[in-house]
Amino acid sequence: MIGRKWRNFMLPNFFVFCVLCMGGVSPIVFAQGESSTDARSEVEELKQQLKLMEEAFARQQEQMDVLKNRIEIISTETKVVVKEETKQAVQDYFSTDEAKEILGVGMPDMIVEYTPDDKKSALSIRTTDGNYSLNIGGRLQMQYEYKDKDDDFGESDTQNIDVRRARLNFGGNIYSKDLHYYVEIDGDKFDVGVRDFYVYWTPLEELNTKIGYFKVPFNRQRLASSATLLLQERSIASEFFDQDRDYGVDLYGKPFDGYMEYHAAVFQGAGEDQADWFQGKENFDNELMFVLNARYNPFGKYNYYDETDLAYSDTLKATIGASVAFNGKRKDVKEEDYDNITGVVDCGLVYKGISWNNEYYLMSRDPESGGESLESEGFHTQLGYFVLPKKLELAGRYSVIDPDDDISNDIQREYTFGVNYYFRGHRSKIQADFGHLVTEGEEEDKEENRVRVQYQIMF
Repeated sequence: MIGRKWRNFMLPNFFVFCVLCMGGVSPIVFAQGESSTDARSEVEELKQQLKLMEEAFARQQEQMDVLKNRIEIISTETKVVVKEETKQAVQDYFSTDEAKEILGVGMPDMIVEYTPDDKKSALSIRTTDGNYSLNIGGRLQMQYEYKDKDDDFGESDTQNIDVRRARLNFGGNIYSKDLHYYVEIDGDKFDVGVRDFYVYWTPLEELNTKIGYFKVPFNRQRLASSATLLLQERSIASEFFDQDRDYGVDLYGKPFDGYMEYHAAVFQGAGEDQADWFQGKENFDNELMFVLNARYNPFGKYNYYDETDLAYSDTLKATIGASVAFNGKRKDVKEEDYDNITGVVDCGLVYKGISWNNEYYLMSRDPESGGESLESEGFHTQLGYFVLPKKLELAGRYSVIDPDDDISNDIQREYTFGVNYYFRGHRSKIQADFGHLVTEGEEEDKEENRVRVQYQIMF
């Protein structure tokens, strides 16, 4: 009974179990197929996402590299800026009086310049405040001269190569911008001596003072530097009447913006006779020389220290002046027992390479012990013209001297023609000239021809 009941129970249950098992296989297999398709889609999607992430990461890496480079640049610039700021701060401190006092440094800041084309001096040393300066320059002139002398007077021809001039100059200012000094050393004949030494104070354009040993402000050609002459030497008239150099004091100025100029000076009157200096005879007559000079420049300031128009003036410039020297010298020699009065009138102009200069001299010598006075006259005119602006210049001069108006056959004449070529202005130039000199005599005139070639260099 029990067996039949167990069999009746188990058979239906077994049938149901089999049906359930068979029904469960199909869904499982279907689910597995579906799952395989979804997995492939997910892989593709993940790959796509991975690709996008890699691209985004690459872009971020590039941005990171840019940021790194920028950080490096900014860091370097900051270091440079900090270094420069620190350097400047240190320099500023060391320039203070406190630092100089602590370190024992008293030398002011200096500026050194080499200006081979600037005026007279080439090397310039000065303080930054302009109160101290030293300018150094040099000049050398080598000259060849041939003289064809008059055989009728028993004279032989001569030729010579010479160091015509060898100069070294020092100038500048001291203590202030208004107090200046100047020294020039002369080594022409290998016998070194001092050519100029003076100080001058220039507080105003209208009033200045000079004291020392310097050129007497008499005739304009003498005041012009031998470095800037139109021809190699000054005229025979200038050499006869000029007052050259002397010990003295000069008050001078250029009022009215340089349209007027004046000099009022007093000198020892001894000239350049060094033998008399050492013998204590420099002022044997115990009289001083007084010089007055006045000048008018109708077109403004005039540079009469240069006889040429090397600057090639665009506008006409002219000058006219007059000077008188009381107790003056004759051929730069002080004469005993004579009262000398020497005067000069001059005029000149420059315009676009043309330079024209003229001077007329008059001297009166009165014996102190009585007797007739002696009158002397002289004159020169000269003309220069640049056929090639600032390079090639032609020059000519006529000069005459009448040493004694009471004697009719003592007149001296000079005719000179020259050619100048400027390599670097007056600093480097070559000059050549031909001169004909005539000295009148009682029976016949004495004549002489002269050829000169000279090279000048300034440094």
